[in-house]
Amino acid sequence: MKAKIREGWFLVRQHMFIAALLFIYQLIWGYFIYRLVQSAVVPLLLRYPTEDAGELSTLLFKMESQLSLSGPEVQRYLWILGSLLLLRLLISPLIQAGLLYSLQHFNTAEERIPFIRGIQKLWKPMLLLHTIRTILMFLPAYWLVPKLYATLMDSFHSLHLLLPGIPYVAGWIIYGWVIHHAVLYMQFGISDPEGEHRIHGTLKGLWIAVRHIFMVLGIALMLGMIHLLVFGAFTSASWFLTGLAGLILQQTYPLARSLLNMWKICAHFRLWQSTSSKNAD
Repeated sequence: MKAKIREGWFLVRQHMFIAALLFIYQLIWGYFIYRLVQSAVVPLLLRYPTEDAGELSTLLFKMESQLSLSGPEVQRYLWILGSLLLLRLLISPLIQAGLLYSLQHFNTAEERIPFIRGIQKLWKPMLLLHTIRTILMFLPAYWLVPKLYATLMDSFHSLHLLLPGIPYVAGWIIYGWVIHHAVLYMQFGISDPEGEHRIHGTLKGLWIAVRHIFMVLGIALMLGMIHLLVFGAFTSASWFLTGLAGLILQQTYPLARSLLNMWKICAHFRLWQSTSSKNAD
């Protein structure tokens, strides 16, 4: 497991161009989400009653906010957010296709620009798998959102009423993790240049993930802990650093996050590649 993580980091260093592209992509995406949240939340917070206004004003504010959740203003922001998610749904598979093709053809000399070539060859199956993953990850929302919505409405008057919704959210997160990694290994299989058939490669990638579930879990947990440590270091440093140093540090974190995300993909790719070659032998 540690060997696959080291080999994954080696692959990251050989694909810094894609890491920089992911950084720019995450930066632009984060900017639009920030502007959306700022335009929706900041005006609402400015209307929040001060401590001198009394408990009745705070109660009226919560009741008004509860009624506004079904208003046209909220629906407008939901449409904007949905459009952004649809755009991300279209762009993310293209980047994934270029990255996986570059990893598959890492030692191939004739491939001059494998990232662009990968987008041209793999965008259709990657888009299909990405769409399936998105549908599966949001499928529990049909049952969970009504329950969580009712819990959220009750919690406007008392925050401890949010506790019954925690198991549902935790279960949804675990379910999403399983779907994400299952589809990731299916993407490895479908991008295999030596695969005889894409469907066979997809099922083979899924079977490798199931057979080596403990290795998959170990890599995810170890790199997840590293991600948490990096996040904690950036967060702690931002509390103490101000001015230009703090701004530079804040803008550097998306780059670190992009490198860590690539590291996870590359480490899992090395696990898939080594087990796939053993099965072929």
